Amino acid sequence: MDLGRYRSTAFLAAAFAAVIDIALYPIVAPAIACVVAGAAFDWLGWLDAIGLDLWEAFWTSGEWLWHMPFMLAGFALAFLILFGYSVAREGERTREVESGIYGDARVIRGAAELVRRNDFWDGRGTPERAGLVLGATAKGYWFDSSVPHALTCGKTGSGKTQLQVLETMHLTFAAGWSVVSTGKPEVLELTADRAWGLGYKVVVLDLTGYPGASRYNPIGLVVDAVEAGDTDAAVRTARQVAVDLIPIGGEKNTYFPKAARNMLAACILVVCTADIPRRRKNMASVAALVERGTAGDDPKDPSAPLKDYIRNLGPSHPAFSPASDLLGDGGATTAGKNVVSTLKEALSIFSDGALRAVTSESSVSIRDLIEKKTAVYIEMLDEGDPYGVVYTCFLDQWWQVAQQVCKENGGRMPHETALVLDEIGNLNVKVACLPAIATLGRSMRIHEYLFVQNLKQLNAYNEPGDGGAGRDKLIGSIGTKVALSLSEPEDFKFFTALAGKRTVRSMGTSSQRGQGRASVGTSYSEAAVPLINEWEWQQRIPIRDGLIAIKGGENSKPGREGVFELPLDYANRTPAGSFFGLGDEEAERQKRSAYYARAKASAQNEVYEVPEPWCPEFNVGDETDDDDEIAPDDVFKADEENATFEDEWAAWDE
Repeated sequence: MDLGRYRSTAFLAAAFAAVIDIALYPIVAPAIACVVAGAAFDWLGWLDAIGLDLWEAFWTSGEWLWHMPFMLAGFALAFLILFGYSVAREGERTREVESGIYGDARVIRGAAELVRRNDFWDGRGTPERAGLVLGATAKGYWFDSSVPHALTCGKTGSGKTQLQVLETMHLTFAAGWSVVSTGKPEVLELTADRAWGLGYKVVVLDLTGYPGASRYNPIGLVVDAVEAGDTDAAVRTARQVAVDLIPIGGEKNTYFPKAARNMLAACILVVCTADIPRRRKNMASVAALVERGTAGDDPKDPSAPLKDYIRNLGPSHPAFSPASDLLGDGGATTAGKNVVSTLKEALSIFSDGALRAVTSESSVSIRDLIEKKTAVYIEMLDEGDPYGVVYTCFLDQWWQVAQQVCKENGGRMPHETALVLDEIGNLNVKVACLPAIATLGRSMRIHEYLFVQNLKQLNAYNEPGDGGAGRDKLIGSIGTKVALSLSEPEDFKFFTALAGKRTVRSMGTSSQRGQGRASVGTSYSEAAVPLINEWEWQQRIPIRDGLIAIKGGENSKPGREGVFELPLDYANRTPAGSFFGLGDEEAERQKRSAYYARAKASAQNEVYEVPEPWCPEFNVGDETDDDDEIAPDDVFKADEENATFEDEWAAWDE
């Protein structure tokens, strides 16, 4: 029985039992005294004495002290009768069947059971374990350290930062974990000072000009591999960068982006192996290489300068193999032109001055971020921002380096690490490392906590034609699913199905009349109904109703699975308030403003000269093959040939 759901019933039963005991015990006290003493009881005298005087004399004379054990027994008996009756009546009214054959799901709310099925930390000292905070009050946090990964679904404005993220940052910092956080500047400005005080290396990645933000070169790891003489690693990393920068967004024909990826990988390797200063080996140089190398004078093959340059590098060069599509076509046909156009569109962002400034060269080492106790703050962009692919590159490369460090460290991270990825759905693209971490991260002591506005934001993990299998695989690999505040019908349906069903009993009556007699019959039937109806999600308010956390048996410690309703409170009213120095809304606004002002003042004297993009001198001459030139009289022949040529590739343009 879930005692938490009957708490109010128990209180009422106790109150009524106390009133009954106080009112009626003085009347039966003489009979009890005679029974205990073994004396004969005067029934007639007792009946005559019943009245207000008897009740008053019992309570004022102190006689009740002797009767205390019997009074308590009477209270207990009255309580059990009233409580049992109330529970039975409620069972009839709710028609719920415990351990029903059609489903026995229930919502766990009782404080004792919440503690038994989760970890709890009171916010003092150093916690032995950590995890995503599922419930928070002034007394401490509930979390489940046995489940390595979690997903929270909360609509815009539901309070993810104040109700879960800040408390989770507190718990992980107190446990000494490294943290990679994405989200709003609010998290940085409210928690970074404390991270500094705890000895963390604090790194800020921001693509919109936050003062003091670190620089990150997406092809820095490729350069590292080239300098180390590891050609295979260089090629593999270049291909992954190409995948990150040219995502596939659900188009039916994936030839163009896939071919553009190969072309981009080749161009990255050209830049990274060039005999130029390292600080010029960046995406701006790759963009310049493509832009100028595909602007040749020959209208039939404008990519000829780039193709000739790569051919001259020779088949042994690492760029030669990825460039096979380019060397075979590369803009000479309609399909080739579409591939080049796809690539140029993806690279156009690196011609922007602001992005060039932060991606020209790295001011931090990803390996250092992993080997040292670090707090990385990634300032997330608006949903669909084209710059978001840079963050995708960083996260995938962080995972790539983390795997290498774990191999060198006995299969585990030097510091247990939490990826607190708020607003991760804003990237609108697949972050390849997230499904891998959900599968492999546990043994490596890496935990990912994903926060999305709705489940649609994870559709990028689907492959064309897989029927949503990609998203389902990611969600299925995550042990704890949290419904903070839902707004989409699809999310209602998902969490209702995930919560399970309960069995209810319905009663039916029937009557029969015949030959002057009537009979009435009662029948019962059982059916399965959702534990939480789809319409109920829309009415839930996190600060009032708490959150619903669903933990599956396959991903949690035995006995900790189930559907939980946990209370929430704002961070300043939990242990995170004193830990981070939080206050009311105005106090936190001032704290954030002060942090930004200090960051701006600290970065004021930093002057960084952005390197100019590198591009080789292409040998673009006026040499043409006279035999291939078309005379003015042959203009119609030329049009006919071009028309036939374009028809051949028309299918690729659909």
